[in-house]
Amino acid sequence: MALATGAVLWCAVVIGTTFVPSGPCFAPILVYLPGFLVLPVVAYTLLRARSHALLCLAHVPRTWLAAGFGVAVAGWLFSCGALAGQPGTEMTSTVAGLAIVLHVTFGLIAIGLARTGR
Repeated sequence: MALATGAVLWCAVVIGTTFVPSGPCFAPILVYLPGFLVLPVVAYTLLRARSHALLCLAHVPRTWLAAGFGVAVAGWLFSCGALAGQPGTEMTSTVAGLAIVLHVTFGLIAIGLARTGR
């Protein structure tokens, strides 16, 4: 859960820098780091949840689920190009938005796993 939360916050910072007129001032690998962190989060969560992922989502408190849904929708809007920063930062916004969607989804499943004791 901590890795997913940290990755979502990092993606939010990356997306925030795409709105700055000078553009992102990060090295390319630091911009795409949350995208690489998706694999361990997804693999670990799916290994533990297996076919009970929807049941785990049922154990997430509604306020967290609603907040996660809002963040995931915002990430989806960035990943599909509906929202974008300065011209030339579209790929950065797309990758960061997709990483947000995946980390929020599997982070919520991980919260449900922790609450069910699996």
